[in-house]
Amino acid sequence: MGKRGRAPYRIVIGRFATATLLGALGFWINCHPIPLFSNIELVLGNTLILLCASRLGLAYTLWCAGLAISGLAMTWGNFYIYLTYGLEALVVWQLRRRGWYLLYADFFYWCLIGMPLSALLIQQFFTIPTDYQLVTVVKQGFNGLLYTALASLIGLLLPAGWFRRIRQQPHVTRNFREKLVHAVLVMLSLVFMVSMLVASRNMVVTQQQLLASNLHERSAHLVHEYHRYLDYHQRVVSLAGQWFSNGIAPSQWQARLNQLHRQNTGFLTMLVADETGQVIAASPGQRLLDGASGLNVADRHYFTVPMNEHRPYLSDLLQGRGFGQDPIIAISAPIMGPEHRPIGIVEGSLDLAGIAADNDQSHWGDVTTVLTDATGRIVFASEGLRLNTLARFEYQELKQIEGSGLALMNIHSTSLSVGEYFYHRVKLDQGWQLYVLLPYRPMAERMETYFLVSTALLVVGMLLAVLLTRQISAYLTAPLEFLAEKLTLSQGSEDPLSRLPALPRGSASEIRTLFDELDTNRIALKAYQDSLEQLVTTRTAQLEAANQKLAQQAHRDGLTGAYNRRYFDLSFEVARQHCVRSGSHLALALIDIDHFKSINDTHGHLVGDECLKNLVSLIRRYFGRKLDLLARYGGEEFVLLLPQSDADEVLRRLESLRRTVAQSAVSESADGEPLYITISIGVLVTHPQYSSQQTDWLMAADGALYQAKSGGRNRICRAETDDQSQSIQDIV
Repeated sequence: MGKRGRAPYRIVIGRFATATLLGALGFWINCHPIPLFSNIELVLGNTLILLCASRLGLAYTLWCAGLAISGLAMTWGNFYIYLTYGLEALVVWQLRRRGWYLLYADFFYWCLIGMPLSALLIQQFFTIPTDYQLVTVVKQGFNGLLYTALASLIGLLLPAGWFRRIRQQPHVTRNFREKLVHAVLVMLSLVFMVSMLVASRNMVVTQQQLLASNLHERSAHLVHEYHRYLDYHQRVVSLAGQWFSNGIAPSQWQARLNQLHRQNTGFLTMLVADETGQVIAASPGQRLLDGASGLNVADRHYFTVPMNEHRPYLSDLLQGRGFGQDPIIAISAPIMGPEHRPIGIVEGSLDLAGIAADNDQSHWGDVTTVLTDATGRIVFASEGLRLNTLARFEYQELKQIEGSGLALMNIHSTSLSVGEYFYHRVKLDQGWQLYVLLPYRPMAERMETYFLVSTALLVVGMLLAVLLTRQISAYLTAPLEFLAEKLTLSQGSEDPLSRLPALPRGSASEIRTLFDELDTNRIALKAYQDSLEQLVTTRTAQLEAANQKLAQQAHRDGLTGAYNRRYFDLSFEVARQHCVRSGSHLALALIDIDHFKSINDTHGHLVGDECLKNLVSLIRRYFGRKLDLLARYGGEEFVLLLPQSDADEVLRRLESLRRTVAQSAVSESADGEPLYITISIGVLVTHPQYSSQQTDWLMAADGALYQAKSGGRNRICRAETDDQSQSIQDIV
């Protein structure tokens, strides 16, 4: 009796320990759900709950479920999952007692109970948009089938001796056809779902990488445009301050201000204030006549800073006063009088709509932008965002997407757990922030469509697999049933040891049919995998091409198309070493436009930019070898690096270039008159062993350029290795 009393106790302890171990392992796995995309995550810890439900009793199953579900509740932060997954454990346990396979029991639960219950709970207790609810509910059912198929596979692979002493669920005798159908369903469903998840994950990663590249590229472009826009208008106001300081009579300030405003439409308004802050000229002038007379701006920072610090000033975002209530950015500069004392200011109210570009179409939807000042107020926001200028930019950052450099944010519905926009943030000067946004919904819709279609194909595939497998099992079991029937009949015959009839002809070929079918499925899956790998290879090649294009753009001057100074610095030593190896001369020439500042001051920077671009075109006509390198070294200064050069040939070509430039109209003035320029050139042509330091070559060429300038400009001077220079041409 002692042994009989101790055996149940040991069994109870074994069952409790097994349920606890499975529940603890499920708890740990559920604390680390696998992200698929957006808010969709895969939960695999419930596999252990179903293993417990397929072997042990109700109390142990619920104990195991409570432990495993607690990990998921802690991770997701809600407790409604105790109802869905706890009810799942109860229903599956009950159906297992009735002899159902684990896969069939859980499929029944999710189709008839689990997914409808999940939909109801989501509508009542979760802040998920309506268009996301369907895919979330389907994901719950898909995830349930995934870990059920995994649990079924583990149950098939476990040795028969495990759980023998502690088992509480009854053994069910099944025929070969049922076992074959179940095994094939488990295998096909698991392989199909895992393949689908791998494919979808690769697709998501590829899409995110392309999207991140798009955002970063757009951000770089907008930052460049932002700096160009502000720098240009700051230069306009600074030059206007110098203009008014050069002895223009105050009686002419209004006319000159109107002229300046007409030439620079980026300003909403412009004004001139005297040293007391009183506005004495304004453009448009009509606003001054409509009631702004007597306006004083002495309390404004754009007045006090230039007056006190004698420097130009760029304000934060502020609201206009006197000329309207528009949100503006004020740019001001002092007007200096005699004895270098400020006698007033000139100010322009910048039009914010010109700071950021319009929406841009991309593969994922409209690219929108938000620009904020140092205090977080909105300077500019794309129209589609429906944000008010001057308001604080409020948003909710959801999470960073690992491995892609992307982040999600909500702007309009900060309580939602699903992001509205992918975004990239760039910090600008004065503490301003630029946000470039792409809508999240288009990408999510693609993945949802893929997910829903794949799930539907999974269900259809399972139904077709049941019909097909039953047919195949009939071919396999028919010969065995025939043989069993003949054996039964022979037992009642007079000669029980008589020869049995042969199996029906062709019985063995059914096994081969099954093998061929499985091999066909393997080939189909391999082809599917190959197509996915090819897609990944194609996308990778596209990304590499895009990166190469970005790298090439990083080496070019954005205005002229010539190489930039950084690329020249990287290329100099390569060219010098090339000349060292070939034993040839190396030439370095500095080309500078004569009196270029006066061109900008007289005709404007747009005309100056046109001169620079046309000069580059002329230089390339004379120096177009693959070895020749033309780089923009300064504002109007260019550097030519000419490996394997002959001194006489270089000087001849430079002289031809100088004459062509002097005789060619490189632009037109505002009156339509042709505009001519001249250039001065300093050149050094010598052996590459002259110096290994790039600065020595530049200093020698710069010295020659200086002599060309001081000698009257529009000429070429050659630098000698003994620091002497020689004038090649002297043209006044």
